[in-house]
Amino acid sequence: MRQSRENFRFFGAPHVAVMTTHAQLGVYGAVDVGGFVQVLMLVMQAHGVASICQAAPAAYGNEVKGLLGIDLSRQMVCAVSFGYEAAAHPANSFRTQRACTDEAVTWIND
Repeated sequence: MRQSRENFRFFGAPHVAVMTTHAQLGVYGAVDVGGFVQVLMLVMQAHGVASICQAAPAAYGNEVKGLLGIDLSRQMVCAVSFGYEAAAHPANSFRTQRACTDEAVTWIND
């Protein structure tokens, strides 16, 4: 629970980008944002900037948008917290488990 709460402190990062899309774009807008976020995070990494994509703050999208003056008609998809990594910080050793590919993907062969 303590680690989960860090999502709402943006893991102590000095910067956060809030990613939104036009709500009427639905899942297509979310996919576009996902592609943008991936490239953004890769560019940050190439320049020595650590980042973490966070879906949890989007659960409070209206509150975040209101606080930051973002048009409430936009859909908040995620946040990306970023800054220079504090490698020794205990939070940076936390790892979640991931499903193996065969559990997450259904392969269909003709």
